[in-house]
Amino acid sequence: NTIGEALETIEAHQLLSMPVVDHNKFIGALSKQHVYENYFREFTGTKEEFLERKVREMMRTKMVTISEHTSIEEAAAIFIASKFRFIPVVGKQEELLGIVTQQAIFKEYQKLFGDNFDTFTIYTYDYKGTLAKIAETIAKNDGNIKNIVVINTETLGLQELFVRVECDDFDNIIKALTKRGFDVRVNKQSK
Repeated sequence: NTIGEALETIEAHQLLSMPVVDHNKFIGALSKQHVYENYFREFTGTKEEFLERKVREMMRTKMVTISEHTSIEEAAAIFIASKFRFIPVVGKQEELLGIVTQQAIFKEYQKLFGDNFDTFTIYTYDYKGTLAKIAETIAKNDGNIKNIVVINTETLGLQELFVRVECDDFDNIIKALTKRGFDVRVNKQSK
């Protein structure tokens, strides 16, 4: 296909970039930004000549791909380490199965952190049994843990535990955890 045809597709679907396939096999990516930069900074011919150039001439071929079994965390790490606008998901024969976008990663993390439950953060050191004590305290106070995210602060073993709970008496859970010696910071109470 030509650059002109690719740009029509990019504009019609309001994309920033798109995968390039050959018989369903992923072979690279074409970025709208790269196309425009090439046209305005490097190309010396006419607009018509530029639009007739082949996509293969301008596509990026060195891209990290992932499988359908790659974790969200691994995909997020790839985005952090690169300037890719999407990551191709390929099968065993390098066939394109789909793409992962940064927005898709954010949506998955939003599901994890969510807005439907009370949340708090506990700052604690990484000692054996700490999570068990937290879970036990929450359960004894009629709370149900919906999820916990543990973040290593990289400061002398200190960890930040982001906790979402479902409960009838959020304040009681906070008091009970504080009474057990935990450093608790309330993030959000649901209404």
